[in-house]
Amino acid sequence: MKHILGLDLGTNSIGWALIKQDFENKQGEILGMGSRIIPMSQDVLGDFGKGNSVSQNRRTYKIQKCKEIA
Repeated sequence: MKHILGLDLGTNSIGWALIKQDFENKQGEILGMGSRIIPMSQDVLGDFGKGNSVSQNRRTYKIQKCKEIA
């Protein structure tokens, strides 16, 4: 008997399931499952649709600072 935890990590949600699997008898049982949605503003969600990551602004700022130092 084996316990397996499955995770689904999305951009603004996390899903999970815990199952008990018996590989010898080819039987399984779902012990629990659920999801959590992380609220995000529409402008952030719109950036994902454009292919922009949340950390893009931070990365751009760091690159500019490095160029100023060099």
